[in-house]
Amino acid sequence: NTEYEYQGEHDKYVASFGGAMTIPEMQEYSLVYSENTPAYALAERLGGMEKFYGMLDKYGKSKGKVKTIQMHGNKTTTDYYIQVLDYLWKHQKNYKNILHYIGESFPNEYYKTYLPGLTIYQKPGYVREALNVDAIVMEDTPYMVAIYTGYLGGSTEESDEISGWGLQQLGMLAYVINEWHRVNMN
Repeated sequence: NTEYEYQGEHDKYVASFGGAMTIPEMQEYSLVYSENTPAYALAERLGGMEKFYGMLDKYGKSKGKVKTIQMHGNKTTTDYYIQVLDYLWKHQKNYKNILHYIGESFPNEYYKTYLPGLTIYQKPGYVREALNVDAIVMEDTPYMVAIYTGYLGGSTEESDEISGWGLQQLGMLAYVINEWHRVNMN
């Protein structure tokens, strides 16, 4: 009876897990594989989606119009997500599981595409024309980055699949940012 966004995804999870995922499984599948059904299930354990969205300001608030993550429209800002990453970093002992899962997410993709051998904690996202990644990069001097794009690789509001070219462009941008950081340490 969990809320869901996509019927097919929901039905696959119910069948695969016999209708009962553990909280660590919900964390793993929502963070490592960026699946929405387990994320909805986690939100229900916190009291529902409305209550979940109301809790997000614990991790920071954007200076812009969108303060955290909008419940309707699924919009957020890089300003907010940098604060979330900073919160995770400052409280990493309490969030070992979360960091582990986002460290495992999408090997060789998004921020990790052209940066093999680095530990990168990333939470990518994709919907229609928007492609983004938030990351903590464990260089000699670690840094945080939030990259949000629109229309990368030719994506549009009507796109229903991620653009491979857009994903490659995002990886190239991550490489340039990382080289800049290595040279300038900022």
